[in-house]
Amino acid sequence: MPGIPHAHPEQFVQSAAVLHVPDVLAAAAFYRDALGFTFDFGDAYYAVVWRENAALHFSKGQRAPQDIHLFFWIRNVDAYYEEIRGRDLDIETEPTTQHYGIREFSLVDCNGVRLVFGQDDELI
Repeated sequence: MPGIPHAHPEQFVQSAAVLHVPDVLAAAAFYRDALGFTFDFGDAYYAVVWRENAALHFSKGQRAPQDIHLFFWIRNVDAYYEEIRGRDLDIETEPTTQHYGIREFSLVDCNGVRLVFGQDDELI
């Protein structure tokens, strides 16, 4: 079984999903303003947002992504939830420890993409 992610990878440093969205700048602004990501690169056709080691790319598309959800491993689910909960967000579930041992919450972004933020105490 491979090792868990760590700060000094041998080869693979990071991955980033590329979401094709109808309004690239609106998507990037949502992640910046609502979720606290950094957005300092992009235009109407392509943009990148990130928060620490989590990154997303947005590319100009005809319609919002369908049948997709993204999972973000984070260190403290409850603290992040408290950080963003007062913002205008479509929160689906509050932080809950699931039967499989992951504490997580979920929300829906401005394009209908379900985002799950989870914490596994064994990885911390």
